[in-house]
Amino acid sequence: MRDMLDSSVTTADQLLLHHEPGQRLELVRGELHRISKAGWWHGAVASAAGERLQTHVRTHRLSLAFAAGTGFLLTRNPDTVRSPDAAFVRADRVPATMTRGYFPGAPDLAVEVRSPGDRAPLDAKIADWFAHGCQLVWIVDAEARTVTSLRPGRTARTFAIGEQVPGEDVVPGLSLPVAELFPPLD
Repeated sequence: MRDMLDSSVTTADQLLLHHEPGQRLELVRGELHRISKAGWWHGAVASAAGERLQTHVRTHRLSLAFAAGTGFLLTRNPDTVRSPDAAFVRADRVPATMTRGYFPGAPDLAVEVRSPGDRAPLDAKIADWFAHGCQLVWIVDAEARTVTSLRPGRTARTFAIGEQVPGEDVVPGLSLPVAELFPPLD
């Protein structure tokens, strides 16, 4: 769930310096939004997704995987900074030098873990990802234990326990067993 805040923070540069203890924030078309803290199961699933993605990317030297909370600067004037639960960016899109601030542009793969009551804000976020060049979005439904794979202009595909969700041509060689995203509870 997201709440718009009454704030003077309207740019990515201001957001980078802004701190609200215990809050996750995004900037959407120049408006600051508070994002609900993730529950423990959401966090465990997001961590598993990020870990599996990171392992594959490093093992195959594909480029960079990003943890939850990493900001991606999608637009300027008005500024939009979004943060997925995990992400991947191809090597040819990584800046040659490390700079402070948000990654310039959308990730190639954005992983979003669905939270209860998250449908409308998540749909808007997916639209932003695709409008700014993201090629693949995985929606991980922690309650249903499924992953829905979305590509611009294509039909969504949903994968369940016992199946593998492919990275397709976006994350070469990745074929992630859905069951590995849901840590055992015993």
